Amino acid sequence: MELCKAVLTASILSATLGLAACAGNNASHSAGQAMDGDSPARISLVQIGRYASDDNEFDESAAEIVAYDPDSRQAFVVNAQQGALDVLDLSDPRAPRKTATLAASAHWRDAGAINSVSVAGGRVAVAVENREKTETGRVQIYSADDLSFLGQAEVGALPDMLTFTPDGHHLLVANEGEPNADYSVDPEGSVSLIDASEPGRPVVTTIGFADFNRDGTRANELPAEVRVFGNYGRTELMITGYSDQEPATLTVEDAYRVNPGMWLTVASSEGDPIPYQVASVSGNRITLTTGFDGDTEAGDSDTRLRAFLHDGASSVAQDLEPEYIAVSPDGAEAWVTLQENNAVAVIDIEQARVRRIIALGTKDHSLPGNELDVSDKDDGVNIANWPVLGMYQPDTIASAAVGGEVYYLMANEGDARAYDGFVEEIRFADAPLADNGFFGQADFTDKRGVGRLLTTLTADRNRDGELDEPLAYGARSFSIWSADGEQVFDSGSQFEAITADRLGDDFNNDNDENSGDSRSDAKGPEPEAIETGHIGGHTYAFIGLERTGGIMIYDISRPGQSMFVDYVNNRDFSYDIEDRIDDGNAPAYAAGDLGPESILFVPAAQAPGEHPLLLVGNEVSGTTTIYEVRQGAH
Repeated sequence: MELCKAVLTASILSATLGLAACAGNNASHSAGQAMDGDSPARISLVQIGRYASDDNEFDESAAEIVAYDPDSRQAFVVNAQQGALDVLDLSDPRAPRKTATLAASAHWRDAGAINSVSVAGGRVAVAVENREKTETGRVQIYSADDLSFLGQAEVGALPDMLTFTPDGHHLLVANEGEPNADYSVDPEGSVSLIDASEPGRPVVTTIGFADFNRDGTRANELPAEVRVFGNYGRTELMITGYSDQEPATLTVEDAYRVNPGMWLTVASSEGDPIPYQVASVSGNRITLTTGFDGDTEAGDSDTRLRAFLHDGASSVAQDLEPEYIAVSPDGAEAWVTLQENNAVAVIDIEQARVRRIIALGTKDHSLPGNELDVSDKDDGVNIANWPVLGMYQPDTIASAAVGGEVYYLMANEGDARAYDGFVEEIRFADAPLADNGFFGQADFTDKRGVGRLLTTLTADRNRDGELDEPLAYGARSFSIWSADGEQVFDSGSQFEAITADRLGDDFNNDNDENSGDSRSDAKGPEPEAIETGHIGGHTYAFIGLERTGGIMIYDISRPGQSMFVDYVNNRDFSYDIEDRIDDGNAPAYAAGDLGPESILFVPAAQAPGEHPLLLVGNEVSGTTTIYEVRQGAH
């Protein structure tokens, strides 16, 4: 396979985005090419306000999820840095002002972080995790008017996101149920359905996934493509000694369960946990296939190593981790992203049960229109087709009614599991690859090419120690799905192409440093937040790019032929973040807004002024930014 290395230039980035990876290689309509001379309806974003607290620290999550109450004209912003909810007066959106702080700990002594907020009917609901994140969490309800506490309900472990149904009577909560660090505890993921019509006495119904376990009554309904790979029940190898040689060795108390070809994660008292493969076993001495990675921090006399064999068996219910929820406009169903599992659960709200689970499959980056840059070591923009398959793994999801049909929009961020007790990430160049057609199409050992790209150990389908598929995290795009589970649109390579055209070598930048192309080997721009809005007879999607920053705008009035409208990014890529912000010599937002985590569209009828608003919570800069949405180009 000859890889096309041509950089996408401005000449092929017109408003219609008839993208090409190289001469004569046109993107399909599903990647957003305009049809029959059509062009998207123009809108523009004009920044009019920004809020950052006086004690705002850089990269400490001082602004994450944003909700809005139209009656009181207040915004409610999750401030994870303070473990609280900031209340902002938006009567004058050009000068937002904090008027109060709500602390979950005032009403629950075991309160940990606040993870999400939603507003409906004058009530504010917040999702609060337990100080021990593997224990049950809470949903607290407040009055939006006077901020009085109304009530709370016990929900599942790690409630990560919540949303009201359109009628405001019920809440849906995504209980992620993440494991603890060494994977000795792995709570079941679930969805809580809360009847909040009487907020002082909320009634909780738990919607779980135990029926889909291997011995469950619905086990045969779980698609085989759904990733179930948790390491609960793993074997911890008690290390009595090690040698940081090439290859490295571990001496353990008992190695009887360890066989050549198996994988284990080594975690050190300092540094990141790293997966290693076993080359051989002699008595209680384990020889690895490589030396220790520098991040393992081995060799220091004070370093303590722990090793965990990849032999766990989390149940389906433990392994499914609900991330985000979108409710259909009629309130009949909800789609729940299962990000790490690369799947979606469809919930029947009236019946309070899982209707079905949809495996999202993969995106073929070898096809025209699906190009990507795979290396952060190639000295610039290098968007091309590569023989890898991107797992969609959406984070945020939103619903929209367009032309009488319901659609679901997903921000295809990608995510990997990385714990002391289990790490799945490995680079292609460092992984043993099966001798099959997938890996014969390119040099997967080239660390300036596809070998630099991160993949997953779960690509070892037959568990023989070799990866069988060229899987990559995320799809670097947003996609639109019909209510019956069919993908009708994907933005293909447009996010990387547009940011490369606008930003040059600063594309695929990380969100906490201005160092140029530093994320191509991981998940690229990482689409994180997504929201929809209806303006002037058109429906739009707004997508926040977590790493590169900025907001993508698409006209989705015809979902299958959705078209790019604009890209807005107020980030200053020339600013020295490391020296001036990290050292505390400048405010956290000195380089602009960094790390958009959530987007909220406020229709003109509910906004303080005459224009719709877009409220953006930026996690790294800790800023809540207010845009006016204006019709026509600005």
